[in-house]
Amino acid sequence: MPKGGGAGQVGRRVAKDPFCEAMDGGLFGQFFAAARQAMLLVDATGEIRHANARAEILFGYGPGELPGQPAENVFPGQALAAHLKAGGHQADEDGYLELVGLRGDHSQFPAGVQVIPVATALGHATVLSITDITDQQRANFLLELGLEALGSADRDREALLGHLIRAQEEERDRIAAAIHDDTIQLLTGSNLALQQLRLRLREPEHAAILDRLAETLTASMARLRQLIFDLRPTIVRDGTITAALHDYLEQMRSDTGIDYQLEDSRTVVAPVRTSMLIYRTAREALLNVRKHAHAKHVQVQLRDVADGSLVRIVDDGVGYSPADIEERPGHLGLLLMRERARAAGGWCRVESMPGGGTTVEFWVPADRPLAGGGGEHDRAA
Repeated sequence: MPKGGGAGQVGRRVAKDPFCEAMDGGLFGQFFAAARQAMLLVDATGEIRHANARAEILFGYGPGELPGQPAENVFPGQALAAHLKAGGHQADEDGYLELVGLRGDHSQFPAGVQVIPVATALGHATVLSITDITDQQRANFLLELGLEALGSADRDREALLGHLIRAQEEERDRIAAAIHDDTIQLLTGSNLALQQLRLRLREPEHAAILDRLAETLTASMARLRQLIFDLRPTIVRDGTITAALHDYLEQMRSDTGIDYQLEDSRTVVAPVRTSMLIYRTAREALLNVRKHAHAKHVQVQLRDVADGSLVRIVDDGVGYSPADIEERPGHLGLLLMRERARAAGGWCRVESMPGGGTTVEFWVPADRPLAGGGGEHDRAA
């Protein structure tokens, strides 16, 4: 809250001129009359001894009506006398108070009051420099209201993201179950029938055709099983993230030749949903390494940090300029990594530069469910 104005800049000045002389055309009296703030001079008993024109306008009194009244009349019920007897020492370090002023028509307003002790011929007195801070308080209220609305919007957004992520996992489960219970079973049956037909053939050329067809069916089933694992990695649900990441990194090395180092020093056990989120986010980062980095080596580290899991993925690839790349089509995965981490109450950052490799680092709390409810109590390593 802004404190004081022109009078506040005077500070705790002690007037050297006697009161009567000061109010009778002296420098202090000139300052008092010319001040842009409402000014009251109050003696040690709490009586208003002088009021400038701005004070009369602010409080709604006519000329000469304020002097002689107790200061409590314009600041009722606020123990103003105690502040005056203390010489303003009960105010804050700048001699500033926030009080409620009472106008002559009995309307009230919030007032910022600068308390300035002075010495007069009648003894110690106090100058009160008064500002109507209605607009400031209204602005603060609107700001707080706006911040609260933004916070609510962020919470709603996080809740929506949480629902979307859970819906995505449930849809993956459904697709994986359908592939396992339908497509793979059908292919398995076809492969068995093919083997039976193979035993009946006598022509080598026909047998070779069936052998190639059998190899194709076997490869298709292997790819479908890998797809099932990608959609629903049971090792994350029933085992450990480390094992799931190890399998993925091994497959990546087999397919691309990218070597890897995997370290997991975590001791905190995370909920299954959090474990799945860690796996999905790390896998998205590794997919970017596989598709774009042209790397020879990637390092994956998982550590306990601040009641959560910190995952760091560093590659020695070609790197990129985040400002140029992340907004382009085809790089939605970078956005999804950040959104997943945010939905879990964590964060994600990506550091890269052309020719300097890329570092992906994200942290998620160990014990917070995804935004939007739906807590998961099963545990996974």
